[in-house]
Amino acid sequence: MTAPAQSETAELAPSRFTWRYLDSEQSRQLWADLIDWTTWIRGRYELDTKIPPCWYRHSPVVEELTALMAAWTDAYYRGDEYRDDLTAWHTQWFWPVIHRLQAVTDFENCTHTRCEHRSTPPTTLDGLDDFVAADIAGRPAPTPAAPGPVTDISGAEEVRSIRAEDMEMAIDAGLAEPVDPADPDSAVTFEDIDWTYNTRLGAWTPAT
Repeated sequence: MTAPAQSETAELAPSRFTWRYLDSEQSRQLWADLIDWTTWIRGRYELDTKIPPCWYRHSPVVEELTALMAAWTDAYYRGDEYRDDLTAWHTQWFWPVIHRLQAVTDFENCTHTRCEHRSTPPTTLDGLDDFVAADIAGRPAPTPAAPGPVTDISGAEEVRSIRAEDMEMAIDAGLAEPVDPADPDSAVTFEDIDWTYNTRLGAWTPAT
């Protein structure tokens, strides 16, 4: 019996490649990975002039190379079978990014011995807060949210739903079992109650 993928029920969270939300330890690890990968890619593809030594000082370039590294990892870590992912990485991601780097930063002012990059904080015209407040005030009030399902499985007779990961743990522990083991979408029996997976709720509910 296969429970729904965790990504279907888990809350969205930033990945380890999201610079905006990294803490000190996460950023230390990502910097190490990115420096190692960028050093290799510059040498392997002879990009010494297209990615100057001061690339790490240019925030747009750091973001572009981080995304490129993630795409490269996804393409090259899929096993040993023959496929076109590797060619697609080059044609769809790698070379377009390399050609775009000159447009997203001021590399043309940098040399191999000197970086002329000057970070300029973006400015916003006065009145932003008032504009946003007026926009919000002109919109309708939110619709009250419906009560969420009860997820405590300590008393199955009173439970309205069971989270996917909780049911998976119960199955693994032998506390719950599929009604029809041959059917991957089978209902599950838990504490003398048959449960079915509700895709809308992303949880198991008593079978009707």
